[in-house]
Amino acid sequence: MASEPQYPIREVSRLTGINPVTLRAWQRRYGLLKPARTEKGHRLYSDEDIALIRQILHWLEQGVSIGQVKGLLNHPQPVEEGSNWEQARQSLLVAACELNIGRLEAELNELASLYPAELLLRHVIRPWLLNLTQLERPDAQLIEQSATALLARVFTQLLTIKTGLRVAVARAGQCHELAGLLTCFELQGLECRSICLGHPEPLQLPLSAGRLQYDALIVVLGGGLTQSWFSERAHCWPEHCFFTGELGQVYAEQGWLECPYETTVSELARKHDATFGLV
Repeated sequence: MASEPQYPIREVSRLTGINPVTLRAWQRRYGLLKPARTEKGHRLYSDEDIALIRQILHWLEQGVSIGQVKGLLNHPQPVEEGSNWEQARQSLLVAACELNIGRLEAELNELASLYPAELLLRHVIRPWLLNLTQLERPDAQLIEQSATALLARVFTQLLTIKTGLRVAVARAGQCHELAGLLTCFELQGLECRSICLGHPEPLQLPLSAGRLQYDALIVVLGGGLTQSWFSERAHCWPEHCFFTGELGQVYAEQGWLECPYETTVSELARKHDATFGLV
């Protein structure tokens, strides 16, 4: 027997990590979801809908494009793992190398509307950014700088959420400003509002916590930090403080971190029951 629709779209977003904009796009453009409606027209999802969303995520993780998922839900078959992600990365790289800013902006917006932030960052954006740093051509610096500047502008414009828990994001060590922005973008995928603190000295954080009234703090760890740096600032971190960033793995292996750490915000939410994350 089918379960009764009972979950509003915000609750489904919290349970699955898929933001409402993407859920609506999957319904309107691809017919993947068919939620019920309240008398006022608000979407209501059932347990079966949530299970279906998780099936969709499974196929996306394998590298299937969102346009191909519907057929695979009815008739599963082997797929070439990662093919859609590779095509997306290559398309972004070609547009960047051609300095085709209009095409690059359109593709970034399209990807952000159709794919969950966590998957998009892990499979496309971060590998693409790495590819940009590895270009060996006379105009490599121009290509990288123009592409990253556009990415920053596009993602900043997408940070529109006005409800949900307030999570502050700070950078520490040798950490590019873009790393903080990508963290804010991933938080929005978890239905959280982000407050960018930039690159503050941790000794100032207790003051910011009192004034800004945020629910949690994410610190994106960069290079160049030492054991003494962490030990001298251990008293500065608020109760709900979490470390993230790929370079943080080095500090975690040394045993220097006193706050929960994972390489991404989504992993923090899953593994540490973070206050801003999924239950």
